[in-house]
Amino acid sequence: MTTTTNTTLMASTALALVLGLCAAPQASAQEQEKKGAAAKTGRLAPATAGQNQPATMLDLITISATMIKTAVIESMAAISAVDSDELDRIQPDTAADIFRTTPGVAASMNGDDPATAINIRGLEQYGRVVVTLDGARQDYWRVGHGSGSFYVEPDLIKEATVIRGPVSNAYGSGGIGGVVSFETKDAGDFLKNDERWALSEKLGYEDNGDGFTTSTTGAYRFSDDADIIGNLVYRDRDSYTDGNRETVPWTGERVTSGYLKTTLRPADGHELKLGAILQRYNDQITGSSGSTSPTLSRYDTNTTNQTYTAAYTWKPDDSELIDLSANAYHNRTRAEQTQVWPTSAIGNFRFYDVATSGFNVKNSSRFDAWGLAHTLTYGLDYYYLEASSEAAHFGAGEQQGYGGFLQWQGDYENWLQVIAAMRYDGYQLDGETRAVPPQQASISGDRWSPRLTVGVTPFNGFQLYGTYSEGYRAPGLQDVFRGGGAHGGADSYSPNLLLQPETAKNWEAGINVKYDDVLTAGDRLRAKLNVFHTDVEDYIDVDLTVLPRTAINIGDARLKGVEAEMVYDYGWGFVNLAGALINAKVISGVYAGQALNNTPLDRFSVTLGFRMLEDQLTVGAQYLSVGEITRTSRSNPDAVPVVDDGFDLVNVFANWRINDNARLDFGVDNVFNTAYTDPQSAWSTTAATEQGKGRTFKVALTGRIGG
Repeated sequence: MTTTTNTTLMASTALALVLGLCAAPQASAQEQEKKGAAAKTGRLAPATAGQNQPATMLDLITISATMIKTAVIESMAAISAVDSDELDRIQPDTAADIFRTTPGVAASMNGDDPATAINIRGLEQYGRVVVTLDGARQDYWRVGHGSGSFYVEPDLIKEATVIRGPVSNAYGSGGIGGVVSFETKDAGDFLKNDERWALSEKLGYEDNGDGFTTSTTGAYRFSDDADIIGNLVYRDRDSYTDGNRETVPWTGERVTSGYLKTTLRPADGHELKLGAILQRYNDQITGSSGSTSPTLSRYDTNTTNQTYTAAYTWKPDDSELIDLSANAYHNRTRAEQTQVWPTSAIGNFRFYDVATSGFNVKNSSRFDAWGLAHTLTYGLDYYYLEASSEAAHFGAGEQQGYGGFLQWQGDYENWLQVIAAMRYDGYQLDGETRAVPPQQASISGDRWSPRLTVGVTPFNGFQLYGTYSEGYRAPGLQDVFRGGGAHGGADSYSPNLLLQPETAKNWEAGINVKYDDVLTAGDRLRAKLNVFHTDVEDYIDVDLTVLPRTAINIGDARLKGVEAEMVYDYGWGFVNLAGALINAKVISGVYAGQALNNTPLDRFSVTLGFRMLEDQLTVGAQYLSVGEITRTSRSNPDAVPVVDDGFDLVNVFANWRINDNARLDFGVDNVFNTAYTDPQSAWSTTAATEQGKGRTFKVALTGRIGG
């Protein structure tokens, strides 16, 4: 490492120690627990007045399928959330780490690429899962195995929420698989109630890959009506080793990221948030991740992700008819790649640039009539996407998506809830054909998609619900306008202007369980269980059995399964269970009978934790089991499928709140050094190493000061 980096790390270490230890006498640990609990506005109240441990993840109030913020446990949809306490506990190195115990979700990385791909119930890539960061769509792809990715630095994140299935379609066009929402911290999340300013420094280290992380956060409260927060993260690590202690090549990276967010409250009921997020990644990627080919293309890559947001809300105290929010955003991801291997191609340059600008506005009106409590929610959204690259194998062009929705929710007393909604989606794609000379081409379409949910609470704490919903995904630019060949080779791909949109039709049923004081005074039991059956018509994929290759509507797909998660918190400890059994297959066409994206993904996890020293110390372990994976051949559908064994991972953690201003986090991932490859990654079948990270010791020290 350079002298500059060493100096930075030593300065960060000193700052973390000084901030944490010099401010120790300011308040007792128990007093701080009470202040922290009072400051949490997004949680349900504790079950017992004297209880001071945090609420469970299923009590987190976050986005929901109805576009109205609701506690996860009270939402009649398949929703999971990861809050800041869980993020501190697991110390994620990547966005993929955040979702390792989320049912129905597989987040993967290729190892040699810091981008993350999200798979929900077997659906992924090119907008099938809508990913947002502070409300801004993250639309990016590049050509390569596992493309269709996004960039999010986990140290920037306050919480992450997943809505599974097309029931999420109110959040914008395309998300037939679901929505993943990341939120960054506000100043109010960082500052204590009596503080005007605060500063923190976090220093982290992991031994596998010799990785260092520094994270500096500062916030200032000008008044009750104006505040600002900023954060700067630097992460540097070398290539890591797998469970066989073999170095996984080209997995090192250097990341610099940060954000600024200000909140203004110009009048009662009005709030405006302005944010800017900048992320820079430097790494090396290959044409086929993990391949041992001596002629494999390798690129030195610099990627920049910029996100700008403006969010306005108006909720007057004297009117139930106005609960307005309006958001505008711009996101741009640009990857610049310079070829460094093979020698005959050194210096070749290519880039991928995807920018999305958009807005959405919605309002909720509440009123009582005819014995029912009514909530009417309605809104509009629009985005404009522009994608460019000089590479022939990239689907360049412009894409517009627009839509509106109307939703009615009726509540009868405390036992019946009905939600009926209708969404309209339209799209237009503009690009060039591969004819000589190229010709301008455009395709468009639209559709109405309904949703109906009925929920019944036969007795307090137990809710049953059933849902029918539809979703609509337009073909992507890469689907329609791609040309060129694999890895930029011969011209073996051709555009397809006849592609039809994908349509998802989903049946779902679920149970929500919420009880306090079950086995002992003050304990909490929360559980969600849901079963689903989704038919996707006109599924789009590339037909690899013929030349030239082109994306086509290969047939229909079917997704079905069961997902569950449970939290039991008993004060001095907790148990978190999560699992999913999912079967996702193509059911017609050339690939009939084949799995979607290396599914099924059968997963199960258990997390056990214990609180000690008046809740200042939490220790625990996590077990993750991934079932066997069936891999099929797209170029030869008749080939015998390859079944890969599943794998089991064990992680341990310890989180010590030394005092009000210092915290020490320790963890060991993959305790038994299991050798594995993430089934959702695009890791080469001829790789000399496994893709998964071997045993990793992690430690982080955080110091804080404020006044």
